[in-house]
Amino acid sequence: MQGDPLSSDLDELFASTLASSHEFRSWFLSRTKFARLWPLVRLLQAEQQEAQGPDPWWRNWRSESTGRISTRMLFIFEVEQTKLRFSLHVERAMRAEELAAFERGSHRAVAKAMMNQECFQNYMDFETVLLAPQALIVGDARTLNFDRRIPFETVAGFLPGFGQLGQAAA
Repeated sequence: MQGDPLSSDLDELFASTLASSHEFRSWFLSRTKFARLWPLVRLLQAEQQEAQGPDPWWRNWRSESTGRISTRMLFIFEVEQTKLRFSLHVERAMRAEELAAFERGSHRAVAKAMMNQECFQNYMDFETVLLAPQALIVGDARTLNFDRRIPFETVAGFLPGFGQLGQAAA
């Protein structure tokens, strides 16, 4: 699915809206364990872009130890007063077959391995987030390998293209 132009465009839309819309950012963070921090944080977009070079700031972060893609979308935040940094590792799946790559908590292990590394902005805590159709979230236990599961249908309230993905998956 990653090569699909619509899919790639939606990732870009998600990331750019997260960066530009205070309302969307607060809505998204309110669905994580970092909900109480959302009014105090800033998204480290510029810092991530500097670390990524010419690639989009949010996309396909690689683990230095394995060189493989470790997170589809990585968003790192900082609590301005304390300088505490945390990250949200976001994946997107349309079908059950796509969940095989995330079995046995491997996504969490990768996110944990990226902690406290300068190239990943030295974040100290994280959550893994799955964006998927509601039917997949309820119907496949492998979605429980993520800390949070957010249905496309709820994201569609901000980004209507996700509603189209949810309908296509049904």
